Amino acid sequence: MDEHIREIIDEAIYDHLSEELPRTMGELNEFHELAGKLAGKVHRRTQAVKKHMMFCETCLNRQMQLGLLMPIEEFYEQGQMMGLGRLPKVHYMMN
Repeated sequence: MDEHIREIIDEAIYDHLSEELPRTMGELNEFHELAGKLAGKVHRRTQAVKKHMMFCETCLNRQMQLGLLMPIEEFYEQGQMMGLGRLPKVHYMMN
C-alpha cells in the first residue's frame, strides 16, 4: 500500500476498495506514480533554471531592475547590522 493512501485509510479498507473498485484503485496508483515522476522532473528543471539565473548577467540585471534582488552593498550592510561577522576578503583587502 502506498504511503499517500496509508494516511487516509488502513490496510483492511484498502483491500476492500481494491476488491470493490479494482480498476479505480489501479488507476489511482498509476496516477500517483506518474505525479511523483512529474514532480521530480519539475524540481530538476526548476533547479536548472535557478542555477542559470544566479550566474547569467542578463538574468541578474533584469532581476535587479525589477527589484527582485537587493544591491550587494545592502546585503553586506544587513549582515553587519545583525552581527554576522566581517566583510568578505575582497572588501577587507580594499579597506
